[in-house]
Amino acid sequence: MIKALIFDLDGTLIDSEEQYVTAWQQAVKRHQFDLTHQDLLGICGISAKEEIDYLFKRLKSMDKVHLAIESSKEIFLTMAQEGAVKLKPGIKELIDYCREKGIATALATSTYQPLARKYTDHINGFSDHDFDVMIFGDMAAYGKPDPEIFNLAQQALNIAKEDCLILEDSHYGIMAANRAEIRVAWIKDMVDLTKYDEISIDLSFDDAHQVKEWLIEHE
Repeated sequence: MIKALIFDLDGTLIDSEEQYVTAWQQAVKRHQFDLTHQDLLGICGISAKEEIDYLFKRLKSMDKVHLAIESSKEIFLTMAQEGAVKLKPGIKELIDYCREKGIATALATSTYQPLARKYTDHINGFSDHDFDVMIFGDMAAYGKPDPEIFNLAQQALNIAKEDCLILEDSHYGIMAANRAEIRVAWIKDMVDLTKYDEISIDLSFDDAHQVKEWLIEHE
């Protein structure tokens, strides 16, 4: 029986990945950077440090890297403030079910807390009170795909790993869950993860509604 759900933020808890890629596309167009759509998909789910390394390999200039990141953040924040970023379908119902059944909940994201707060503050229905534990990227020495963020969440919950389930949408997030040796469910989003043979997916769902249905079946 599952005693705790550990939620990723971007693309899992909130419907941000499409808007995030759109913000990057606008930043790339604004500054005429040589980045493809596939390059931009590769940014999803990685830590801030890895994002810098990833972009430097493609842009070959740290000035361009910082300009690209700051520009995309500015555009994305504007989108969030305008209400374009929302909770993913079924999330509120899933969290309410967890509260009803005594299933603990944690948020575990590579996004640094100050940045995450800038847009979660504008998301209708998002509340800190929905989580027993919240772990942000600046609380860990390493971001995903390192397992540290998930390990910190599990330890703070004080629930055995075998009783936890991580909900993730990204390649690096699932890799981090695998390295933490915690079961992981893929919540399908923009990127098809079936092509990655170096990760192991325990469960897959189209949305959080299906996660709730699975939990009900396995009470």
